[in-house]
Amino acid sequence: MEKITCPAGKIRFQQKIKGSKFIGSVAPAYSLEEVEDFREKIKKEFWDATHNVFAYVIGMGENIEEKSYDDGEPSGSSGPPVLQAIKGANLSNTIVVVTRYFGGTKLGIGGLIRAYGDTAARSLELVPRKELKLMAHVVLKIPYEFIGNITGFLEKEGIGIETIDYDNNGGLIFFWLEPALVQQIKPKFQELGRGECRLEILKNVYRAC
Repeated sequence: MEKITCPAGKIRFQQKIKGSKFIGSVAPAYSLEEVEDFREKIKKEFWDATHNVFAYVIGMGENIEEKSYDDGEPSGSSGPPVLQAIKGANLSNTIVVVTRYFGGTKLGIGGLIRAYGDTAARSLELVPRKELKLMAHVVLKIPYEFIGNITGFLEKEGIGIETIDYDNNGGLIFFWLEPALVQQIKPKFQELGRGECRLEILKNVYRAC
């Protein structure tokens, strides 16, 4: 079963390093729009900060999207360590913004890498988590006379029915199923519906366990 771990809420962590104040803000984000919305909120909140560095990871596997931004710090000294912290925490659908208020002491490239990476990592340690698993949203199209057979089977197998709609040709049964089980269970539907069932996967999405 394919699963990913995501933030279950937002958190904030703050620390001082050689006079500079570092503020880590973490939030769940499931789209680029949500990433941008959160980043803009932090920029407005800390409008007078020296830097608002950020990184995010969205999706999983072939559909993963990730990015980091140094926001005026030396190239590679801030955004990439934040991104690495997200990956090190094994989180997806996550944005982290690390805000810095310069305290008068330059940290150097190595010091910046440690400061931003540590702030992000410690922020991520505090965030509540939840697991999402990949599920297929399925519709089963079936003549009226077989609906009872199918619903009885689904109930027996512990597969919850989301809804049942009806049209001139019969019933449309909507439910969620692990993608790996779709092909395994398809022959049983054909048996119960005497070859007249039509199974269609509408989409595959990550849902809360």
